[in-house]
Amino acid sequence: MSDEATLSLMDLPSPILLRILSTLPPTTLLYVKTLSKTLLNLTLDSEFLKLSRSSSPAIIIIHQFNSNRTNTLKFLKFVVDYNFDHDPIGDVDLQLHFPVVQFFLVGSVHGFVCFNYFFDSVDSIYILNPTTREYIVLREPQRVRKWPNIVRYGFGFDPVKLEYKVVRIYQEEIRDDDTNGSRYYKSEAQVYTIGKGYWRSCEGHVMFWFGCWVEGVNLYGKIHWLVYDANRNELICSFNLENELFESFPTAPGYNKEICPNLRSLGGFGRCLCVCDNNADTHFEVWVMKEYGVTDSWVKQIVINITPECNNYWLCYEMINLVIVLDDGEVLFLWRDDFLFLHHPVKNTLKRVDVCDGNFVASVYVSNSLSLKNFKAEVVNIF
Repeated sequence: MSDEATLSLMDLPSPILLRILSTLPPTTLLYVKTLSKTLLNLTLDSEFLKLSRSSSPAIIIIHQFNSNRTNTLKFLKFVVDYNFDHDPIGDVDLQLHFPVVQFFLVGSVHGFVCFNYFFDSVDSIYILNPTTREYIVLREPQRVRKWPNIVRYGFGFDPVKLEYKVVRIYQEEIRDDDTNGSRYYKSEAQVYTIGKGYWRSCEGHVMFWFGCWVEGVNLYGKIHWLVYDANRNELICSFNLENELFESFPTAPGYNKEICPNLRSLGGFGRCLCVCDNNADTHFEVWVMKEYGVTDSWVKQIVINITPECNNYWLCYEMINLVIVLDDGEVLFLWRDDFLFLHHPVKNTLKRVDVCDGNFVASVYVSNSLSLKNFKAEVVNIF
């Protein structure tokens, strides 16, 4: 975009400019934000965030994996009355293109999809763009995962430096001989900036356990996890993608360290953090943090009572993750890794969404046509 075009754009009234910006694809918006500080500030405006959400169609990426080595990406578009449209022609059979047995979905940001593959001493990260059919493989990180040490990943975007980053949390188990061999974890972060070509170790560490399987939740330029301290207290830990520092604050009410397994998961309820709690046998509930980082702002947003009349005992005793809140307020959840279901809090409706058989995970997805070749120092492959 020329300087003259930028100046003409800036002459427009703010409401019209906000409407134009809200229709741009994410990758184009990233470029526009670099043109002027005024444009950058407009994209952080609350009215822009509302407009951009309403103008973006809801697309869900499904990563299906079975014991028979099915390894497939599916894309669901929500259409009229929030029915979903699935075109099998758009499916990507990962098993045909990648020489690995199993991928694990880390996350999707602006149409770039991050997968982790690990087996024995191999621990690889793949970044794919399903639209351009390109992928890159990041260099192997240091500190190989080996039991009982655990590795977790997060994938996010730094809105200040306009950089995509993969965060690797290396959890080292430590046994305290002074307390009869009790265990706790020392967790450190390594960061890979896409386009830089190398991993960096970050200063500092936290004494938290990040769990075995759950990946991070992206919000406000930070990646968030539910974590546990040495006393088994539940907290929310975030990693700031700009300054690359850890922070933590209290979790939602209702946590009971005596309950095992703990069936609580962290998610995003629009622009708010949320905790899904399925530990009770009488109801399933969702807590929402209305003001980021403010403990007193937790609100019980959703309660689904489990009763014989509703024939919904299938909800009980399994992990439930929130996938997306749709424009009409209906919420899409993933039950374990088996199926999706929709719940409307106002209409009090509950319906199962049959997508595919077998095991799968789901994430919000926005397609883009930006080539991975724009990231220097990366070797781009085609699939």
